[in-house]
Amino acid sequence: MTKLLKIFLPPFTGFVVFFLAVRYSTLYFTLKIDEMGEGNLISFMAFYRYMLPLLFTVAVLTQLLIIVPVFDSIKAKSRVDKLNAVIDSGFICLLFAFSISYAISDLNDSVKHFFKLLIFMTSVQMIYWMINLFILRLLK
Repeated sequence: MTKLLKIFLPPFTGFVVFFLAVRYSTLYFTLKIDEMGEGNLISFMAFYRYMLPLLFTVAVLTQLLIIVPVFDSIKAKSRVDKLNAVIDSGFICLLFAFSISYAISDLNDSVKHFFKLLIFMTSVQMIYWMINLFILRLLK
């Protein structure tokens, strides 16, 4: 039962937090599927609204195949190894955020817009992983 909770509860909690932020936004009912891919907050919210089941499935699979095994193996490690794992996960979030930001940014836009996207995507991922790891820590 604990293993099942470790797999479903952390992604579910993170997605509920983001869902509430998107759902209770004033823009929620104006989001259209054709707004995705414009490289702004509205397009990100539209993507999240329409792709939520797919994103949640990917999050659960990531939790099952990567996060829970790594988390369980880190529990017995030293404090330095745990800190290294946190720094590595932060770097991975930054790398994925850079990749996503580069993919959705328009080359005609300014570099400032790209860095705003990069900071936003990194923040979203970091918040999600902090929630995820906090819930895993509670379930320990």
